Amino acid sequence: MSVISPRPVCRTCFVAVALFASAMSVSAAEPFESFLEKHCIGCHGPLNEEGDIRIDLLSRDFKAGVDTHHWAEALDKVNSGEMPPKEEPQPTQDEIEAFVTKLDSLLKEGRAARMAARPAVSHYRLSRKEYQNTVYDLLGVRYDPAKPGALNEDTLWHGYERIGTQLSLSPSHVDRYYRAAGVVLDRAFPISSGEARKVRKTAADLRYGGGKEQQQALDRFGIKRPLRYLLFPGRVEQALSSSWFGKTGEEHSGLYKLRLQASGIRPPGGQPAHLSIGQRTSEETVDGLVEFDITATEDNPQVFEFDVFLEMPTQLHFAVVATDVVDRRAGAAFRGALASRGGYIFTHSNETLLLNPNAPQMFDGEGNGIFSTVILDWIEWEGPLVTEAEKSRREGVLPPDDAPHDVIARHLQRFAQRAWRRPVKKEELDDYLETYRVEIEAGEKPADAYRIMLQSVLTSRNFIYLVEGEPDARQRLTDWELASRLSYFLWSSMPDDELVEQISNLPASQAPQTLNSSQLQTTSLHHPQRLATQVDRMLTDDRINRFIDDFSRQWLGLHRVGMFPPDKKLYPGYDDWLETSMRGEPVEYFRETLKKNLPIDAFLDSDWTMANARLCDFYGLPEPEQDGFQRVSLKPEDHRGGLLTMGAVLGLTSDGTRHRPVHRGVWVSETIFNKTPPSPPANVDPIEPIPPQGNKITIRQRIETHAKNASCAACHRNIDPLGLAFDQYDAIGQWRTREQVPTGVGDDPLVDASGVMPDGRPFSDSVHFKRLLLEDRDKFARAFIEHLCTYALRRVLSVDDRDGVQAIVDEAKRHQYRVKDIVRAVALSELIRKR
Repeated sequence: MSVISPRPVCRTCFVAVALFASAMSVSAAEPFESFLEKHCIGCHGPLNEEGDIRIDLLSRDFKAGVDTHHWAEALDKVNSGEMPPKEEPQPTQDEIEAFVTKLDSLLKEGRAARMAARPAVSHYRLSRKEYQNTVYDLLGVRYDPAKPGALNEDTLWHGYERIGTQLSLSPSHVDRYYRAAGVVLDRAFPISSGEARKVRKTAADLRYGGGKEQQQALDRFGIKRPLRYLLFPGRVEQALSSSWFGKTGEEHSGLYKLRLQASGIRPPGGQPAHLSIGQRTSEETVDGLVEFDITATEDNPQVFEFDVFLEMPTQLHFAVVATDVVDRRAGAAFRGALASRGGYIFTHSNETLLLNPNAPQMFDGEGNGIFSTVILDWIEWEGPLVTEAEKSRREGVLPPDDAPHDVIARHLQRFAQRAWRRPVKKEELDDYLETYRVEIEAGEKPADAYRIMLQSVLTSRNFIYLVEGEPDARQRLTDWELASRLSYFLWSSMPDDELVEQISNLPASQAPQTLNSSQLQTTSLHHPQRLATQVDRMLTDDRINRFIDDFSRQWLGLHRVGMFPPDKKLYPGYDDWLETSMRGEPVEYFRETLKKNLPIDAFLDSDWTMANARLCDFYGLPEPEQDGFQRVSLKPEDHRGGLLTMGAVLGLTSDGTRHRPVHRGVWVSETIFNKTPPSPPANVDPIEPIPPQGNKITIRQRIETHAKNASCAACHRNIDPLGLAFDQYDAIGQWRTREQVPTGVGDDPLVDASGVMPDGRPFSDSVHFKRLLLEDRDKFARAFIEHLCTYALRRVLSVDDRDGVQAIVDEAKRHQYRVKDIVRAVALSELIRKR
């Protein structure tokens, strides 16, 4: 994943070079080849092949660039003194200067030749998330492309879902895009548009079928409290039936307002009740669409409100998540004694007259709850809702019913220009208008015939792809292409009206190099001041949250959180809400660092994190006073701080039963330093488990034995220390001092988190390790910028991007590597403005 090497090599004296296939004698070679023969071929030649590199077999054709990434890494390693190795004879400064100068000139000559030969057009298909955002910003339509049967899942490259070479278009894609466009247009322009409806259900309605008989019982006891719905762990109850709104179908999909009044019963010292509302997945669980902790007490219930996107028709359910220890044998008794409508009446925990003597015990002798439960008073759904902003995006799309041909053509052209994100010539739409004419002549209604044209616009390559380079080969983007690149970088969506207005008087093919200085200043988005104004505006717009959510998730590989569900027997405290909370922590942390413009040091270490009540309980932190994620302070004894010690990061590099130091090391190498280690050799023996009669030893000790294999040692010495530094955290990120070893004899061994960095610096534990990383902040900053550029440019970086990346690094360093300033520097960079 390196900017210069998708296949990094071992630290020991790699130099990327090519000699002619026929061996060239040293005496006949120039000083450049002499340097290689003298200092490099010994480790990377026919007699030795460290890191799978044979320098005598690599391509010398710099114009083709086949092995350019190896040459570039050679330049870095010679410049940094990493090669030749310290134990080998060292070149003189003159030799180094001559070698570096020659190699640098060859790289630049090859880069210029490749840029000159670059093809005219590049296509980058929108990811599913970008498609979702684009149809919303275009037509104000909410559409879920990830639902079953919608758009195909995006192919990932190192966690990134927007790399152009990975996002191909197959026949199945085409069919699904046509169906998606149909759904989007149905929602934008429904045949019958009704007003939003509101449905309110009280606890009596939900639990007691109206509660008439139960109310009579309360009257007999003289109890004045209203009936309330007690939601207990281990049972799923209905939260929404589409029949509540009458007959609903696809046209009723959209935004709904969910309101409910609830409180919780919480055991002394236990966790707050957690309510999940979503699709039922099993007898006792739901896939949470809305999830939240309830800290309000039953005497002071709280009203909660959420905006929820619903694909209609649908059924939603309540489920209470409680990680307190509950006797599973009582589950059937709860369902039997508490679920029947007339079997249990609840208004308040101190109303002992209402307690069913045959029901399982729910409260102790002092009225305290034995486990976490939710008390629901009422729930209200309202929708589908359409905001004024959403309505405005649809204005002017449809022509009048009796519009003449020229009016229809103008409406279609305006819509196509917005959808395709560039000016559209009238002749480009001739085929669309001909289809319209044929449909009308065949008896189709004008509205339906026009809808066919809109669907064609939304399934055109000009909508589904970001198209750069038409019609001629060139190095720079046009203003229209630059606007789209910026908006899909910072907003994951199309340019807005203000951005388009900056360039609306320029033709689509107008390249900035054809403008004089006056035109550039007054009309071109490439003008530094105009570009900076727009970037600053975009960074403060609410749509920047899309970038925060998407980039942090892809950069950190958060799609892997929960990929291997932790073993319930080994980690009984792990639950779905904890996993969801873990996945949210690094995203909210990134949001805080960007919006506060904090230095990137915070990614490596900090005295704070972003946590909710569930995470605070897991980390042993004081419970926050408010619901949801908020900034909480950390102390050294909390053993947290920065991304590397978050539960999500530690968990995504585990396998559900044990931690995996090698996987953790690979994650640090890729994410923190943007260096992807080479794949392990084929047929390498796995780490053997400890036999029942063997002595208990740590995974570290077993890895060290495994790494003695000569074919493994070169890579393990660079990877393992990066992961072993976090050996004091188990598979789900819990702090521990001893490693729990399930087999073998003897006590569980003490954890050893010490190690030696690849450059020889020792560390004692994760705290010391993070200090060393902070000393390498320049390397981390460059790697972070490379990740940002990969995301922004939608492609793998190459050696041709080195100068552009370095310019961004220099600019960011002047601003102390503050996160928002780094993102701004990328958006304003020359690299962003080039094809």
